[in-house]
Amino acid sequence: MLTTRSCRKPFKGENIMSNDKTNSELILLLASDLMLSSTVSGFASAAGRPYRSALSVDEAAGIIQQHERCLLFVDLGLVGLDVAELAQKISGHHLTNAVAYGPHVHEQKLAAATAAGFGKVMSRGQFSAQVGKLVSDFI
Repeated sequence: MLTTRSCRKPFKGENIMSNDKTNSELILLLASDLMLSSTVSGFASAAGRPYRSALSVDEAAGIIQQHERCLLFVDLGLVGLDVAELAQKISGHHLTNAVAYGPHVHEQKLAAATAAGFGKVMSRGQFSAQVGKLVSDFI
């Protein structure tokens, strides 16, 4: 029986046959906003970094566990998102690299992300203005 590990092309510099997490890095967006996903994907591609998106805490946590370094962007407006649950499912160094963003009027969600230990918490407008720099700084 013939099986394949993946049907997608590897990202630039990615070895999809390796299970070694050393030097493995990823930019991950936990959000449902397709426009923003396209924007982050474009910045990741320009920086030569692999990119993925996730729609749930469990999916994001599973992806993160496969990578040594991960720059995680979290949309606090994602329906059903529990930032405390996400913080429990990912390791400390991944959480300190994580950026949570949401509407500036959702002060409770922003405060919850800060309390959960996210490395950076910002308004959606700030995130949109800084996402390119955040990606390029992730080296």
